[in-house]
Amino acid sequence: DGVDSYGDTIKKGAYLETLKTNGLPKMFYQHKWDMPVGKYTHADEDSKGLWVEGELTPKHSLASDVRAAMLHETLDGLSIGGMLAKADFKVNDEGGRVIHKWTKLVEVSPVVFPDDSSARIADVKHMDFELLLPECGSEKDVERLLRDAGLGKWEALAIVSRVRAIVKG
Repeated sequence: DGVDSYGDTIKKGAYLETLKTNGLPKMFYQHKWDMPVGKYTHADEDSKGLWVEGELTPKHSLASDVRAAMLHETLDGLSIGGMLAKADFKVNDEGGRVIHKWTKLVEVSPVVFPDDSSARIADVKHMDFELLLPECGSEKDVERLLRDAGLGKWEALAIVSRVRAIVKG
């Protein structure tokens, strides 16, 4: 129900049908549709509006840069992209649209300057190795920790195997 820089307002419930019909939106950086930087794992509406949760693609150079900027809090906006039908909105007296339905939500992009100033990245998780490493009691736990940090299965196995060889001497 906020007003964005275009004068548009998206009403509660506008995303429910598109999420049900079209599934999860794609994740691009700055609306550049040439290559996704991650994927959304959950999307819904809460009392504030659209809520998305996702993962950045491991070993993707742009995704790594996006993650670094998110962690540094220099990249903290979100912006939506998709298609509206004429029946999805009404134009208000100020010329902005009051959007009651979003026909096809295609993507949600991390952006530097969101059109809606309240469309923000709420939380960026990062691996706290100092906290998590002592919880590892087996090679499998270490492998899982490395995979959670973004390494592929074979890379994590190779590291665990190499450490095992070093320790055995």
